[in-house]
Amino acid sequence: MAKNYRKIHRKLPLKELLFRLFIGIIVVLFICTCIQTYRISGKFLPTRELLTDTASIRFIDVGQGDATLIMTGTHSVLVDTGTNFSANALVTYLQTYVGKIDYMILTHPHDDHTGGAEEILKAMKVNHIIAPEIPNDNYYAYLNTLASTYKFTLHKATPGDIYTAGDITVHILAPIRTNYENVNDASIAARIETGGVSLLCTGDAEQIAEADILAAADPALLDCDIYQTGHHGSSTSTSMEFYYAVSPDICVISCGKGNTYGHPHSTVVSLIELSGAELYRTDLQGTIILDIQEGQTTRRSW
Repeated sequence: MAKNYRKIHRKLPLKELLFRLFIGIIVVLFICTCIQTYRISGKFLPTRELLTDTASIRFIDVGQGDATLIMTGTHSVLVDTGTNFSANALVTYLQTYVGKIDYMILTHPHDDHTGGAEEILKAMKVNHIIAPEIPNDNYYAYLNTLASTYKFTLHKATPGDIYTAGDITVHILAPIRTNYENVNDASIAARIETGGVSLLCTGDAEQIAEADILAAADPALLDCDIYQTGHHGSSTSTSMEFYYAVSPDICVISCGKGNTYGHPHSTVVSLIELSGAELYRTDLQGTIILDIQEGQTTRRSW
């Protein structure tokens, strides 16, 4: 004989109902936050910069090369892209923290500065690229061929040009001329401002180019809070006159541990230390993150 089973509905205690309601609200808020974050920044998970309405400058450890990310909650500028060997790691890093790149600045066509550019273009949206057009060098023309494939706008670096991405402003200071014998001297020099703090990047510009910048640039634009020391701390860059025109509070040297060039050179390190500026090095400390809020800069400790 079949038994009749009656379904019993358990009445949830008020405490459990409230807890489930609370968890549901948290989940909904998290999903809404992710959607809003994606809408304004191109990535789902919010960064510290977005949550706290601050900015950061990240000197990414790419070994013997340069890759510097300036980011706010919703915008980013990338100066140089490291080496071919660091390209995949750099792409992973960028995808973790930014959904897109507003401006990619390629200071000059050497592999330790442009090595990761194409992998980044394949992996994520880049809106604009700024690069120098150097006579007898085909890299700018090559970028022009990539522009239609990857849908970015290519800009020739011209002193006096200004670009903006939200709270980030880029002033192009160099190259001053196009007839340098050394490609390093044709590097872009750019003053980048965000959150009331200024950064100067000069690629591998050497002392000949630095002298041209000193003669041509507005001294007020050269005076910066943070200086990414030219040419990985090589003695061929960062003349005393140029350094004191920049007058930085913080210097960062991007170079590889145990590199064969001897970077950074002791003369440059001594100049920085004697000036009283703080000095950070990617070969000793890895990626350096400087948080910026209301004109104040602090190094992130985690």
